[in-house]
Amino acid sequence: MTRPVAVTTPHWTVGDRLAAFRVLLPADPGPTVVLAVGEVLMPHLRAAFPDALDLEEALAAGAEASLLVLEGPARPPVPLAPGASVAVLGASGEHVVYPSAHEPELLWRSGWPVAAGDPVAWARRRAGLRAARHRGAPRLGVEGPAAPTLADVVLADVVERLPETYGASGRLVGVTTAGHTLLRVRTAGGDVAVRLDLLEHEGDRSDLVDRVRAEVPAASPFLPEVLATGSTRGCAWVATAWLPRTGGLRWPWPRPEWQWAVADELADVLAATRTGQTGPGWARAWCDRAAVVPAAVRDRWAGLLAVLEPGVPTGWCHGDLWPGNVLLDRDAAVVIDWDNAAPDAPAGLDRLLVPALRDVNEPGRTVAEQVMALVDQHDRTGSVGELEVAGRRWRDWDRDHRQALALAAVVLFLRNRSPHDLPTEALAAHLDAVEAALTAPAPAQGTSGATAPGPGEPTGEAGRTARGALWLATNGVVVKTSQTVVLLALAAMLAPSALGLVALGTLVANVAVQVASLGTASALVYWRGDVLRAARTAVTIGVGCAVVLAALLWVAAPWLAAVLGAADGGAAVIRGLTVVLPCTAIAGVTNELLRRELRFLRRIVPDTVSSVVGAVVAIVLVVQGSGVMALVAGQVTQAVLTMLLSWCVHPPVLPGWDAKDARGLLGYGGPYAGTHLLELVQLNIDYLIVSAVLGTIALGQYSLAFRLAFMPYLMIVVVITGAAFPYLCRVRGRELGRAVVVVMTVTSTLVLPLCLGVALVADHLVVLGDKWSPAVPAVAWLAAYAGLLSVGQLVQTAVNAAGRPVLALGLRLAHLVLLVSTLAVVVDRGITVVAAGQAVVAAVVAVLALGLARTFVSGFSLRALALGLRPALLSALALVAAVLVVRFLLGDVPPSPGTLALLGAAGLAAYAGPLWLLDRDHLREAAALLRRPS
Repeated sequence: MTRPVAVTTPHWTVGDRLAAFRVLLPADPGPTVVLAVGEVLMPHLRAAFPDALDLEEALAAGAEASLLVLEGPARPPVPLAPGASVAVLGASGEHVVYPSAHEPELLWRSGWPVAAGDPVAWARRRAGLRAARHRGAPRLGVEGPAAPTLADVVLADVVERLPETYGASGRLVGVTTAGHTLLRVRTAGGDVAVRLDLLEHEGDRSDLVDRVRAEVPAASPFLPEVLATGSTRGCAWVATAWLPRTGGLRWPWPRPEWQWAVADELADVLAATRTGQTGPGWARAWCDRAAVVPAAVRDRWAGLLAVLEPGVPTGWCHGDLWPGNVLLDRDAAVVIDWDNAAPDAPAGLDRLLVPALRDVNEPGRTVAEQVMALVDQHDRTGSVGELEVAGRRWRDWDRDHRQALALAAVVLFLRNRSPHDLPTEALAAHLDAVEAALTAPAPAQGTSGATAPGPGEPTGEAGRTARGALWLATNGVVVKTSQTVVLLALAAMLAPSALGLVALGTLVANVAVQVASLGTASALVYWRGDVLRAARTAVTIGVGCAVVLAALLWVAAPWLAAVLGAADGGAAVIRGLTVVLPCTAIAGVTNELLRRELRFLRRIVPDTVSSVVGAVVAIVLVVQGSGVMALVAGQVTQAVLTMLLSWCVHPPVLPGWDAKDARGLLGYGGPYAGTHLLELVQLNIDYLIVSAVLGTIALGQYSLAFRLAFMPYLMIVVVITGAAFPYLCRVRGRELGRAVVVVMTVTSTLVLPLCLGVALVADHLVVLGDKWSPAVPAVAWLAAYAGLLSVGQLVQTAVNAAGRPVLALGLRLAHLVLLVSTLAVVVDRGITVVAAGQAVVAAVVAVLALGLARTFVSGFSLRALALGLRPALLSALALVAAVLVVRFLLGDVPPSPGTLALLGAAGLAAYAGPLWLLDRDHLREAAALLRRPS
């Protein structure tokens, strides 16, 4: 359906953005302004020059132009009056319209500063401006006699009214385009921001900030300090201090998390002050201010909002609280752009808009969709249900009132938009989202409108997640124990070179699994919409890719074995481990569906049973002398059995196809799979480098050290993040950051003593034979590596849950590049130095990962994480002391299983005791969470 978006009132149809270059044109344009511009710029310039003629009108009237505004190189045949000026948007001129005349952000000339919040943004903007000047971006040139511009006369008025501390003169150093035009003026007392209204708007909105300050005193710290106000040539202006006050780049650089926190705080402040209540006619007046919305739609919406008219409390709402409107200057935080503020909004309406604005940066979402989705998210625990809107908790309103309040928030958002900001397609997306929400049937009692919660939903399912982690931990213990038994059996009975052969074959198989799935199975955990239909598409993609890849690897196995230095038997290992790729792809879809539904007990059955059976098969065959092919037979048995058992715990997912689902799955799953593929490469590139430089014997020794030191990471970190990911996908806004801190604290508390323990008893590796003694020093370094790698894995899970898989991909890529560079330099010094290099690189990446979490995970706090880990760190010191004391008392007793058990018991007791004394409250909460019924 085609929706008309044009309306007749200039105040609602245009803003200053496309007409901002008016400030650089003559202040007195003369009697006849002629506009020879395209249809995009025309309505905006007509609003800036109400009496202007277009080209056809001027030619028909034979008018002489006192000011001709021209877009493009062709000069129209319009006669010019004596002393006329010609403004040309073309290829020459001193001012760049960046990035284009139809979507301008600013007007810039050489020598003007570039405003940016951090060095990356500053460099990007500088590069963009430099490129714009060379690639033909529009430039503004004014021909004719020198005459004061509108900016000149405004600046003269502004400087005259500024406090004396700013001096008696000022110069223009920047023009930013927005709803109003922002002039940056440099004075002796500091830079000043002049918000200039170029258009003749209905009513005077320049006093809104003063009204808010007077009526909501608690909001004063968030409001810009007004230095001067006035009107020049009919254009109202307000002057405030430019923030940050000195310099374009100041540490600490503002982060979106801080800005969102300010937005949340201001929303609460505004919600706490009442201005009155709704009454008859409020709904109609409220909807009519969203003039971009077609009249018929406004009529329908007004009818739905009428349910709010009998006395709902009202208050001030900003209506556009996003980071772009929050200016930070060290400890000061100022919120700008109050043009859309409303004193008669249902109190607390900003509380619905802020989370919607925060989440809308993800692909395919609209603010309208995000707000309307809150209607049926009332009976879940968490931040949404407890929000107070219009005087009540969100969960306490009935569905009709929640629907009306959400619709009122959408109207508040849309009324600040013009057709240029919101073209037909974008407006249609908002209207369609509202219509879909209004016509959707009410959910069954207790379902909150979602049979499979999406990632934006708050949750009360932390207990299910905690128990899920426990089930996954049980599965991890069984699986890793069985793998360790097989590994130790192979290590005791085979030469190190045979173990190196297994490591290379496993590397090829693991990489093939990630490539075959393309991340589509894992994308189901985050999926919005019909997940079962998407799962059928995921099966088709996964099985199809797996079959093709398995066939290619079967043919290429001899070549791969030769390249990897495993020509003797390597081809058979590669073929055996990759022939079951289709089975793995089928089972993966079922397992991810169960993980999405938090059905972890069923999720672990196929893995647990098949791993035990596979281990038994492998051990029996290795005892009978089958060599490395015993492990291959065990892995094949495990893969086939996993697929069969997955069909027992969940109905089989049949192949199907939906092109839209395929695009969505690949769009999210591609970077997700890329991240895990890079992780596999990063976790195994050392094997390739060690094998190529030091040989298969060294590789076998290094591989055993790595596998043993890496066990805590696999059994704790991978398990907890696997359970936490679907939970974190459901958490909204700042609650996500807080949940991430909890997950990181719990994970680190569990993995820290294991990594320390492995490092402290590394010398017991010789119990398997003296042939493994060269691996002893490497174990300690690799244990440190495993602990530090946990940080990156936790952050990767957090940013994936925040809908930013590309950030996780970048983090893994950075780790891989640093690791390859380091190992290329140190590998010839032996496996101990290789292990130390791993630890150093992991430490650097951990710092980088924490920086990403602070920047991109709303609500994440390093201080909160440090406080949460304090008991674990103090307990770790007790563990180290206890193990060292026991070792001292043992003296020269050689390593044995008995001494290993004694050291382990002493370390565990030394860690658990202080941890209970220092953190017993949290431990009790965790125990209660595990016991709490679903």
